[in-house]
Amino acid sequence: MKNPQPTFPPLLCGHGIAAGKNPVNWAKSRVGKGKLHAGDLVWSEEVDRLSFAIVLEPEVQGERCGEMLFAAMVAFGDAVGALCPPEISITYQWPSIILMNDAKIGFADLVLSEQDADGLPDWLIVGMDVVIRPSKSNPDPGYELNNTTMWDEGCGDLSRTQLLESVARHTVNWIHTWSEDGFKPIHEQWWARLYEKVRIAEGAIEESTAKLTGMDETGNAIIKAEGGATGFSTIDALNNLRKLRGENT
Repeated sequence: MKNPQPTFPPLLCGHGIAAGKNPVNWAKSRVGKGKLHAGDLVWSEEVDRLSFAIVLEPEVQGERCGEMLFAAMVAFGDAVGALCPPEISITYQWPSIILMNDAKIGFADLVLSEQDADGLPDWLIVGMDVVIRPSKSNPDPGYELNNTTMWDEGCGDLSRTQLLESVARHTVNWIHTWSEDGFKPIHEQWWARLYEKVRIAEGAIEESTAKLTGMDETGNAIIKAEGGATGFSTIDALNNLRKLRGENT
């Protein structure tokens, strides 16, 4: 499958980086130095997976920035719906796991800068990492319980570039919807794709008996545990998952 250089909507400026580099970490190391700005999209040249990060400069307090994570995940679901066979199912586990036909294909992520006295971060980065095709080092992911690739699930004709371009367009559209109508439309679309069998990603919350019963108005989890109903921050859950992946928080 050919992977020509991607083109992006006018609001985004693409920056390709070598395969194997983490776009979120690459963007994080540069945005604080003024080398990247709002609308910069960093994408990996690796062709067997979708790996990218978008820099945003939020005008809302940090407690609301997690909403962009769910916007990107909904955008991915829309992109798959436009590019892949109609029988393909995309579902999510809170806060950031993406599944295809009930098996994990990847995840989204979000990191924030420190917040000023008014609670406004200077920047945020929302990213995604999704396996499109088996790699040479792991040609048979289907033998790993609960993991798969888009190729194994029937999306063999899809290229990295097609998927990246589509996800980028849909992300811009959902950010526009968010700016006009708030988080509610994103919340509804994301919740409609919740994976009912296992609602919370393994390791996202320390309490192993916690059950996800809803999300608040910014996407934080509303959970029921042994001590009763409580909330859990999206940002804290993402930090926990990052530690499980062996990444810096």
